[in-house]
Amino acid sequence: MTQIRLLLVDDHQMLRGGLRALIESEEDMIVVAEAGTAQEGIRQAAESQPDIVIMDLGLPDGSGLDAIRKIRRLNLPVHIIVLSMHSGQELVLEAIHAGCDGYVPKSTAHTDLLQAIRSVHQGKRYLHPEAATIVIDKLLEKQANAQLLENLSEREQEVLRWCAMGFTSREIGEQLSLSPKTVDTYRTRAMEKLKIEHRSQIVQFALRAGLLDKTVQ
Repeated sequence: MTQIRLLLVDDHQMLRGGLRALIESEEDMIVVAEAGTAQEGIRQAAESQPDIVIMDLGLPDGSGLDAIRKIRRLNLPVHIIVLSMHSGQELVLEAIHAGCDGYVPKSTAHTDLLQAIRSVHQGKRYLHPEAATIVIDKLLEKQANAQLLENLSEREQEVLRWCAMGFTSREIGEQLSLSPKTVDTYRTRAMEKLKIEHRSQIVQFALRAGLLDKTVQ
């Protein structure tokens, strides 16, 4: 029987011991290495060549997110599952963007981790329902903001984008060959359509709608 080879990266030795016991109670899984720091985890990922890395995010010498990014830059044929005591929106999304294949809260490791391991080993992604809800909510929010963006003319979007980046009306006018007064008019129209009352809210909307992801010409 081919076993799934795992690397455990967590700074709590007792937790690693519990995870090892849980994992090795399964005939098709084996822990080939452990690490208590981010740097050791990166080194072990390269040396022990596991199929899956179980990664904590709070490590004594750095963020588990940074460790995930560095492991990905090594181009290793490895899957990564985040096992974290935190499941806030930004953390879950950052972990996914960093390159994780699965996200499991530590509070549900005893019921969900084995399923997550088998899922990602098959090339699937695994998100605990709590994490999946966060991702879906974020996508729906971005979609709703994108629909609002469609109500703006191309010029209004351009002006709003430059405003969100902190440029003044005069500076925007120079870039777009418009007078400062015309820039103000476009900005006011855009704010009215979006029901934005304060200029500080422009940045918040631009980030949510992905407006700053677009390249300024």
